[in-house]
Amino acid sequence: MYKIIIVAVITILLAPMAVSSSFAENFKTSPFFGKDAGDGLTTYSIQYSSVKDIISPSVSTKDKSISFNLVGKTDTNSTLILKLPTGLISGPFIGVFVDNNIITNYSITNETGDTAISIPITPLTENISIVGTTVVPEFGPIAAIALAIGIIAIVTITRFRPIHL
Repeated sequence: MYKIIIVAVITILLAPMAVSSSFAENFKTSPFFGKDAGDGLTTYSIQYSSVKDIISPSVSTKDKSISFNLVGKTDTNSTLILKLPTGLISGPFIGVFVDNNIITNYSITNETGDTAISIPITPLTENISIVGTTVVPEFGPIAAIALAIGIIAIVTITRFRPIHL
């Protein structure tokens, strides 16, 4: 009887670990999104699930988009699932482009702090671009501090040395 109870307790305790480890194996992480935008110091990591790997991430503040390439070999159509931090890009999304062609058959799920987007891909898919309404701020916290110091300096100088015309 004790053996059955011990086996049941061990099974109950190990079951959540099996679920979480399989979840962790399904999602990969791609770091350094946003290093080419804003102050260059603020970067984001995105989690993704795909048979292909993400390389060459780039962020365009002008186009309000993120782009990356997919590499890897597969023989079947599949789905790319991205978990995009809302600090990196937020919607509503204006468009999703697969190999420079806009698609409409993608799905979006809002999660806490992230937006999950599912994009169908083929074995030949190489480029993905997602256009949102906002991306990484063009000016980061260092630029804001420099602006504040500049304003304080101008106010201080003009207060002690009035401008005479």
